[in-house]
Amino acid sequence: MPDTQIRTLYNELREIRQVFGDLAQRIDQLEHAFAAALGDAPPATPVAALTPAAAPSEGGYAAPLVFLSEESGKNTEELYPNGIDGVCGRPLLRIDAATVAALAQGEGIDSDLRRLHEAKITTYDPGQSEEPPLADAIQAKKEVLKGQKEGHLGTIAGVDQNKIEEARWAVVIHAQEDIAVLQAIWPLVQHRMRQMGFSRLDFDFQTGDATCGDWVVRHTDGLNKTLKTHWGEVPPVLLVRPGERVNAWLDRNGVSQAPVNPALGVPFYLMIVARPGPLNPTDQIFIPLSFQYELDMFWGVGRLVFSDADGRHRLADYQMYAERVAAWESRADVATRLSREIAFFGTRHEDDTSTQRSADELVTPLIAWSKTSPLATAKGVGQTVCMGDEATRSNLERLLSASAPPALLFTASHGVGLPMSDPSRLVLNQGALVTADFEFGSIKREHWLAGEDLDGMSNVNLEGMIAFLFACYSAGCPQQDEFIFDTNKQRPTVAPFPFIAQLPQRMLANGTLAVLGHVERAWTFSFSGTTAGNTSQIQPFQDVIGRLLQGMPVGSATDQFNIIQGARSLTLTQEIEENMYGASIDPQKLSRLWMSRNDARNYVLLGDPAVRLAL
Repeated sequence: MPDTQIRTLYNELREIRQVFGDLAQRIDQLEHAFAAALGDAPPATPVAALTPAAAPSEGGYAAPLVFLSEESGKNTEELYPNGIDGVCGRPLLRIDAATVAALAQGEGIDSDLRRLHEAKITTYDPGQSEEPPLADAIQAKKEVLKGQKEGHLGTIAGVDQNKIEEARWAVVIHAQEDIAVLQAIWPLVQHRMRQMGFSRLDFDFQTGDATCGDWVVRHTDGLNKTLKTHWGEVPPVLLVRPGERVNAWLDRNGVSQAPVNPALGVPFYLMIVARPGPLNPTDQIFIPLSFQYELDMFWGVGRLVFSDADGRHRLADYQMYAERVAAWESRADVATRLSREIAFFGTRHEDDTSTQRSADELVTPLIAWSKTSPLATAKGVGQTVCMGDEATRSNLERLLSASAPPALLFTASHGVGLPMSDPSRLVLNQGALVTADFEFGSIKREHWLAGEDLDGMSNVNLEGMIAFLFACYSAGCPQQDEFIFDTNKQRPTVAPFPFIAQLPQRMLANGTLAVLGHVERAWTFSFSGTTAGNTSQIQPFQDVIGRLLQGMPVGSATDQFNIIQGARSLTLTQEIEENMYGASIDPQKLSRLWMSRNDARNYVLLGDPAVRLAL
């Protein structure tokens, strides 16, 4: 079939999806409007009826999901994720504790992951944190240790994570990836090799190198020379084979999940350069998000992706980022080119529990802490604050176009979610930051800031900044929903393919050194803990910000979220196992544990994990 005919059929299919998607959303809106006019409760479907509807469908979901059980409002609490539907302006998901508890009990326990979480908690050293330690992490460690000898966090003792020549750095890339991607980031690779004291820098690129695998084989004498045996003489590039999981990859490289000894051949700082998933059923050239989640438990991992609406690489952006980071770190005046401040941007909408809690229990306490913390005052770091009604799109654009950008940008808001009826629009806008200009039930394109908006700003200036974006999909989106599934573990399709969000991509291409964000929906559990009544547990965020202010590489500074993931995963699996053996279970407690585990797992670092603030 000719390409033109295929394109015509494809466009017709997209138009059909758009029509049916819009019709479904309109019916849903009218149903809610009539219910409100009659004084009836908003339409809700029992869990038993809704769960099968969450199975994947050809077009994915077409409207916000409502998963409220018949007991909702009586014996079970409603949970609040961030995220606003970019079509109708309502929350992406409504779900209660009873429904979540049922989902949690239906999830299998991965024994390999459990061992990984146990190992992570075993090595947790509360004394290394500048802030009050996490109670759940300490308790989990006590359960795991039981007389075992304590280890060390991150690298082994004697290796300084702040010194790249000791902790070491490498690129992790797919063996079948186009060599043009590696060639595009080569300025950054060479820069890191110089910092690590490599004896050889002249690794050339030849026309016969079609893939990264071909290139590495040529420069390692057929893979006989490794980073362990010939450090400084072979390029710091590690290959991932098609379908290879983390443990198999580590085993092939002669190491295991444990505190990192870089001399064994796998450096501590690892920059994954790969798409997070396949673009079609036959695509094998990707490294999944799960690979990053698991590898990040002990290593300092970041991911670099620049892609368009169809998921194809933007080679010019890879090169731009590589050149900018290398040039920035080579400048003598970087400290004078940044504003020594943390810019806080937090929305707070009426009748919106999610943003009210993130504003009151996360951003406001962080602002108060940063004013008095010795880590900030010793560096002379101030604050710029845009909260509530001041968290407008125009003010966010002002922060992103200042003559001297803030050293650290911290945002807390809703992220945009869009239906599958328009895949290109979804990929370009998913995770965009919803600003205070938005009102519930009525959303317009100008109410959110997306990656394409940065490209339209003539004076954007993000050089040397590090950003932390607390919002749904702010870092990326999986192809299938990671929270909702039916009894057969089937999950609804929410995107045409897994992708990294465009906003952090465009921030990195415009000078931002690194972005910490969230894949999938973000929840309040990140700052409220897992016990009912707990509020404002901001220690993980304090720890990350404090370590960044100390000048630690971002891949090391973000380790606190891995501690949380390990602790909550262990507690969750213990609860589920006890229930399997007949112990009574508290739906509220189980739901909090399950959501909080998923929430902590899905924080990812985008960019080079070895970058740091110039303060």
